[in-house]
Amino acid sequence: MNVATGLADAIAAAGCEPDDVLRSVGLSRSALSDPSGFIACSDFTRVLEAAAQATSDDCFGLHFGEHYQPKAAGPLAYVVLNSPTFAAALENVGRYQRVHNEALRVSLAIENRWTYLRLQLVDPAIDIPRQHNEYGMTLAVGTIRLMAGSQWAPSEVQFSHPAPRDTAEHTRVFRAPVSFGCGANALVMEREFVDRPVAAADPRLYPILRRYLDRVLEEMPREDGLLLAAVRRAIGESMRDGGPTLAQVARKTALSRRTLQRRLKDYGIDFKRLVDDTRRRFSLSYLRDPEHTLNEIGYLLGYSEVSAFNRAFKRWTGLTPSDYRRTITT
Repeated sequence: MNVATGLADAIAAAGCEPDDVLRSVGLSRSALSDPSGFIACSDFTRVLEAAAQATSDDCFGLHFGEHYQPKAAGPLAYVVLNSPTFAAALENVGRYQRVHNEALRVSLAIENRWTYLRLQLVDPAIDIPRQHNEYGMTLAVGTIRLMAGSQWAPSEVQFSHPAPRDTAEHTRVFRAPVSFGCGANALVMEREFVDRPVAAADPRLYPILRRYLDRVLEEMPREDGLLLAAVRRAIGESMRDGGPTLAQVARKTALSRRTLQRRLKDYGIDFKRLVDDTRRRFSLSYLRDPEHTLNEIGYLLGYSEVSAFNRAFKRWTGLTPSDYRRTITT
């Protein structure tokens, strides 16, 4: 997803060393060095959660979204900002969101006098979504304010995660009632509002942007991020039996070996690198549990010797597993 722009700066501005935060979730600064600013949504979500903890800013995602410039999202932002009406703008978010973030689904629903813009993360690898939820909803409100004026506020903001201890910042940012523990993340707006024209929209630029994004969608692989999540799960299930093979994973995902290989190629993903990255993710989770010894973790990851696990982990993070475990327990 294209949100890495400014993330390291936001962590530094909050008083922490970005490299330390990234290292705590098994990433390096190179993960943010792509000039296009892309980072996997699951990695971005983990960085937000780690940054909230490291900076003692319980609302880190909310604050990052508040200060993030929507136009940094590129063509998606520009087609939204130049849509003829607010309804068209919100529909375009749902249509083209995949260009920006394949793990997020956006839908628009009109129910009586209310319009709901719903945001849902669909990557099962994301198990703690709070900071990402708040980032995404704040960014959505900021984008609408670019079109409607800085004083605009939704009728209500709904979050699927439980309420934090203090919600004063949420009320300040949204200037609207905020509910938690809801069925979905949603901005609630009056039907009359979304029917309004976007005053600053450029009618000449709009069709050009639409054609461009339509071509991008056509060229993207048809499978969504759920395939990769299924492959990761299959790799995880196969690890303790040794190095997962393409044939093993293909059987677990109900695909032929050739079909799985082709679909991964469509994503530009090498199977061996995916296995390596999945082992990295699992290792970080296992090391947070003090009940697991290093020998046990090595076995669970499919390594025949703990020394092989040590070498791999140092390649991933620059630390030995023992050193990493000390950094997260002190």
